[in-house]
Amino acid sequence: MNNQEDSYATADLYLASFLKAMGHKFVDVKTGRQIKFVFPNSAELQKHIKGFYNNDDTVKANDFCHALKDLKAIVFNIPR
Repeated sequence: MNNQEDSYATADLYLASFLKAMGHKFVDVKTGRQIKFVFPNSAELQKHIKGFYNNDDTVKANDFCHALKDLKAIVFNIPR
């Protein structure tokens, strides 16, 4: 695997929150024109991404809300 395949980056705050609520840990936050959350890539991560977009996977509402609040706090505390 090359470096790009080792990680998955998304600027979609809801997808990132969903992945965090599913137990995936982000390893980096890339700043620039967009803020992107970077996750280690795996077959399980790709399965959850497809599940998110196909509406096949679910998480507990509280888990999603906590993940969303955590990631929003990161976004809003990045110096601009």
